[in-house]
Amino acid sequence: MGILKDIFGKPRTQKFSNDRPYFESLLQLGQISSIFEWIFNPDPKTSQDCAVAIHRLLTSQTAFKNKSLYHSLRHIYLKKKDLLKFCDFETDVQNSLFCVASMNGDGYVREEALTFLINSPTQKTFPFILFRLADWVPTIRQTAENGVRQLIQQQEPRFLIRHHKIIDWLLKVERADLQEIHKEVTEFIFSDRNIEQIIQSLKDYEEGDRYFIFRNLIARNKLDNQIFEKILTDNNYLIRLLAVRNTDLIERPEILKRLLNDRSQKIRHYAINKIPESQLDEFQTDLNNLLFDNSTAIRTTCRSLLSKLSKPNFAERYREEITSNPKPGSIIGLSEVGDKSDLGRLSKFLNSDSPKQRAAGLFAISNLDYTKARVQAFELLNDSSNTVKKTCLNIISKEKSFDDLSKLRSIYDKGTIETKRFALKIISKYGGWNIVGDFLKGINEADKKINQTAFAFLNGWYNYSIRLGTKQKESDKEYVMGIYKELNFERLEVPRDIKMITDEIPFIFGQK
Repeated sequence: MGILKDIFGKPRTQKFSNDRPYFESLLQLGQISSIFEWIFNPDPKTSQDCAVAIHRLLTSQTAFKNKSLYHSLRHIYLKKKDLLKFCDFETDVQNSLFCVASMNGDGYVREEALTFLINSPTQKTFPFILFRLADWVPTIRQTAENGVRQLIQQQEPRFLIRHHKIIDWLLKVERADLQEIHKEVTEFIFSDRNIEQIIQSLKDYEEGDRYFIFRNLIARNKLDNQIFEKILTDNNYLIRLLAVRNTDLIERPEILKRLLNDRSQKIRHYAINKIPESQLDEFQTDLNNLLFDNSTAIRTTCRSLLSKLSKPNFAERYREEITSNPKPGSIIGLSEVGDKSDLGRLSKFLNSDSPKQRAAGLFAISNLDYTKARVQAFELLNDSSNTVKKTCLNIISKEKSFDDLSKLRSIYDKGTIETKRFALKIISKYGGWNIVGDFLKGINEADKKINQTAFAFLNGWYNYSIRLGTKQKESDKEYVMGIYKELNFERLEVPRDIKMITDEIPFIFGQK
């Protein structure tokens, strides 16, 4: 750091107020600009506390965006000689301060900070070097480009891979054409000498890193059997989908069979649509199993393909299956090809011990007899399972009638905490003036979950109510104001924005 002293000379001096910031309380990256000048405070402890706070704020970020960083940090007043002060702090803190300086509005400051960062690269500082590749000053861009070329030869592939988002960001920069430097970086990462090391250490990478790795290996035609197997067994379905979309599955039926049994519905759906008609016989067993898949799209495609082989009685197949092995896919599947004579079979599942079977049974009934299912949905809103309640919500909301509100309010008054929350969700879909009364009930509940649900719907109703063109009925006013007057606002703990809304309720309903 002696070189800096020789170049810059003495650091700046300035006057400071006695109103010292509470550095430990700062939590936002955007607060750095408001405290940065305290780095230069003559009191060593104040200066140190400020520098450490900036370091903490910067290193606590898991991802950076060039534009937002620049707008947050560019207005910090700095001159080249000010960088001398950074010599007073530990290396990690120094690095963070130079990262901040590299985003400064002064090009000379950015250039000097960039030079320092290139000579002291770390996982945390490397993104700030890459950002300067998009600098509007050509000489700074060139310095950054030379620095990146120098650094990639010194670093392990893992170092670079962990910054893949910013590396790929280079392709989106409009100020300069960075395709060539992007190509150099990625070609170095995935050079033949590095691939084996990368593959052997895949378990050390996060999902996003692995996706970047496999996508680039595929793009470079390096998808051998070992890499292909790694992709197929990855926990992330998006990574497995890479293999599906980049393989000639027609020529590899054994892989296609494997994908038809993948745990991801999207991959199974993609795979079933890749079965060629000429190979349907070979996949008949797999298709017979997929008749009972949980996905409607997969079941539909499956029936279409099997119909090209023979004329199966699908309804009978589903009836046999729900007798021996009832699962949601077979229960709902019967409703897709059966008729009203199957309602008795399906209704039995409403009393099942399995929440999935109860929900599937109710949904299946709605496919064959919506009116019957709607009556059942109101009764099952008190079910212990939220899965069943969600099915009820979807069925009831499909065809709304204001006559339903009295039923829903009765269910709310007698229901459990979760039933009350689902009742409010359904009521919120009806719109109108008087539903705000139900949300006022919700904020008056002792349970915090119900309160939060009611807060959200009350806020939404308020923003929507100003656009309501219908005239208020006297019954609407009476219902809402009757509930409003029962509220004890001194006892209620509500957010400020909700308090502002409740204060306006009397005015909205003509009581003030």
